[in-house]
Amino acid sequence: MSPPPPTVVKDAKASLIKGALWSLGMRWSIKMIGLLSTFIMARFLAPQDYGVVALAFLIVGLVDAFLNAGCNQALVRIGNPNHDQINSAWTLRAIQGVLMAIALIALAPLSAQYFHEPRVQNVLWIVAAGMAFMGFSNIGMALAYRDLQFGVEYRSAVTTKLTAALVTLATALYFGDYRALVSGILAGYVCEFILSYRLHPYRPRWCTSRIPEIWAISKWLLTAGIGNFVLRRTDQIVAGRVGTTREYGLFTVGADIGQIPTGELGPTLTRPLFPILASMQGDLERAKSATLRTLSTVNAVTIPLGFGLAAVSQEATLVLLGAQWVEAAPFVAGFTMIGVVQYLTGPLTTLLNVVGHVKVQSKIIWLEFVAFVLLAVALTPEYKLIGLIVARLISGLLHAFMVIFASSRHLHLPMRSALLTYLRPLAGSVAMYFMLTSFIVSSIAPIELAIKVVLGGIFYVAWILITWMLAGKPDGIETMGVSLLGRVLSKWRTQ
Repeated sequence: MSPPPPTVVKDAKASLIKGALWSLGMRWSIKMIGLLSTFIMARFLAPQDYGVVALAFLIVGLVDAFLNAGCNQALVRIGNPNHDQINSAWTLRAIQGVLMAIALIALAPLSAQYFHEPRVQNVLWIVAAGMAFMGFSNIGMALAYRDLQFGVEYRSAVTTKLTAALVTLATALYFGDYRALVSGILAGYVCEFILSYRLHPYRPRWCTSRIPEIWAISKWLLTAGIGNFVLRRTDQIVAGRVGTTREYGLFTVGADIGQIPTGELGPTLTRPLFPILASMQGDLERAKSATLRTLSTVNAVTIPLGFGLAAVSQEATLVLLGAQWVEAAPFVAGFTMIGVVQYLTGPLTTLLNVVGHVKVQSKIIWLEFVAFVLLAVALTPEYKLIGLIVARLISGLLHAFMVIFASSRHLHLPMRSALLTYLRPLAGSVAMYFMLTSFIVSSIAPIELAIKVVLGGIFYVAWILITWMLAGKPDGIETMGVSLLGRVLSKWRTQ
């Protein structure tokens, strides 16, 4: 059986929209399942139960960052890999899975001691078995992603998440503590493994002949991944040490809720961009044009959603999690803004990656990390966990500026064009934020939340459409929205 030929992208815009819709459906289906599970589980479990599992997964993330060489992404970068390349990538990933399991087992006692939480050790031992198991899942899912077969990925991800959520809920009735969360995670591993072979016909075989070639592509991805983890999770590692298990539970759940708008929509809108840009490597101007359009779309959606959730963080926390979680509201607001900053330059980062400037990305990530550490050292002693959030915000803004500068320098992408994509969404979002935080219409949280969501949505849509027309109706999400509305109205009139 020969590997399938790569999909040739003829209409980048149509492919990007189709891929974004599949990715949007997948991520939001997963998130809705996860949120529903969290809303229910928050009534059964205490913040410290979430804290135990979150602490353990900090270590899982650390090990993954240092041992995951990005084999799947390497295959996409190759474009049309042969049998030996695909099988070597699978073999390397299987080896990594075993090494990760060994590392987790070794680090479990030290982690429990560092976090002053003995339950972390048992969680890590259990998860280690799952990581070794997942290393042998089907590499064919990477081929499906390469070929823009997002429907395959959708079925796998949604089924896995639903299975994990149902097992978590069922075991919560029996255990009533953090073990329910661990049970759901293990069920997800098993389900994802089975589906990887059910949903794609490719069958990998053990092969080591092309591992050096795969490693040559992925080594800089590994370096960037290490830097990204150290940057994105250092605050959580410090928070796990500084705060109690309960405080860390509030911190992590607040982060999960706060980053829903940007953490889900940002990657959703940019994820299809990677294979599409990879197919355009011989036409840089076309790739830059597609990147700027995606950047404009992402900013027009994620920035207002982030500012909007920050404005209603108190009401949202009460409605979604209940009164016992109200102390998580400041963390929800803080991580909402971190999410906005984190995805400001996502499409530009993707373009730098595809063109081959991964080394530049690594340098940017490490410079951001240095800035974060200096800020955290200055702010944490007085402001504790909130100080960590402020440090992330400022260093994230520095990262965004460096990415824009690098895109201008290495890709000759006009800095002015990139900066203009932020102007209208940012101005409208700031105005909406101050409008929503300036009044209280009801003492009942669900009513207050509903009214503010509606008002904020109306205000921002009106703002973005008016400023779009004043700007000369540039091609962007507004164009697509108006065109879609026109087709719907035309069809409705003819009925």
